[in-house]
Amino acid sequence: MSAEVKVHFKLDRDGGGYPPVAVESLWAAPGGSSQEYVIDNIPFFARTATIGDVVRVRREGSEFWFVGLVRRSENSLLRVVFFDLSCVDNIGKDLLEMGCYTEYLHEYRIMAVSVPSEVKLVDVQVYLQLETDAGRIDYEEPILRQR
Repeated sequence: MSAEVKVHFKLDRDGGGYPPVAVESLWAAPGGSSQEYVIDNIPFFARTATIGDVVRVRREGSEFWFVGLVRRSENSLLRVVFFDLSCVDNIGKDLLEMGCYTEYLHEYRIMAVSVPSEVKLVDVQVYLQLETDAGRIDYEEPILRQR
């Protein structure tokens, strides 16, 4: 089996310059064909695919660029921005205990959260809303795949 590759996602910035990068690269494992890969980490900025999704890529030299989504996983993607850095570890621990997967990007105070289908999305949303109401964080829901 072939090794993982980085799949590059071009990002559209808003008027305020967000996201702070123009391209995000995600690890991906070979999928069903030479142009298909399975995303293998949680995106911090990309909004079109998340961990477990099968994507189609085009190759430009030694680089792989996202073309489109082939098959969606059942994972939802949330992102948490921290206003109070003293709660990063506790919130990360709580999310892990709920069954989520997380990655933290210190430079931008962002935690990417993958919510697998077996985790009740509403429980995660209620928890994050309580933290938001307390002024410690804010969060967004780029990809919701549970009802």
